[in-house]
Amino acid sequence: MRTDRKKDLDMYYNDHLKLHIMRRLMMVSTWSEIKGIQSAVFEAMDREDKAEQLEKEAFEAWKKSGEEK
Repeated sequence: MRTDRKKDLDMYYNDHLKLHIMRRLMMVSTWSEIKGIQSAVFEAMDREDKAEQLEKEAFEAWKKSGEEK
């Protein structure tokens, strides 16, 4: 892929990593390994959701403080 746009590069590398993860996931064979992976994914998604929520709250507080002036 030949591009200089950061958004395109990020999407390309993210997709590449996802495919690599899926390829390795297909080699997992035991139930306990699968459940461990599932819990790690849920924890990561939860952390990401919390970070987005904190960012949104910080933006709203900044926006509100700008309106008061």
